[in-house]
Amino acid sequence: MGYKSTRYIFILLTLLLSATNCNREKQVPIPYVMVNYTVYLSNPSNAHLRVPGNYLVLPDEGNLGIILYRRTLGNPDDFIALDLTCSNEPLEQCKLAMDSTGFYLVCPCCRSEFSIWDGLVAKGPAKWPLREYATSIVGNTVRIYN
Repeated sequence: MGYKSTRYIFILLTLLLSATNCNREKQVPIPYVMVNYTVYLSNPSNAHLRVPGNYLVLPDEGNLGIILYRRTLGNPDDFIALDLTCSNEPLEQCKLAMDSTGFYLVCPCCRSEFSIWDGLVAKGPAKWPLREYATSIVGNTVRIYN
């Protein structure tokens, strides 16, 4: 391999590496917090989670709380767990709340709206989605973790 080929490959690799560093700005700015919580669907207070469209707020988990939302029945992705911290103002105490339609989480500080279905921004000024936590279902238990 000649000098020009080696130089070309080096420049190409440098550009690729710098492009991947730009993706760091697109990461969710909500602080990372360890989460390992189990919800028991057999508990009478959680019975409403057996029906899609219902949710449970866990105020002491995540940053400002976590919302566990039931999307479907019979699928591995039945549930989604989202941090209730606004991605636009993650260091403020702006705890998201469900709107009257039940489809969006709204920030009381900046009025950003996020889809409850996937945590994506529905209305700005927020630019980043909400922090999503992994969920798994085993029998009548839903585990929320990262």
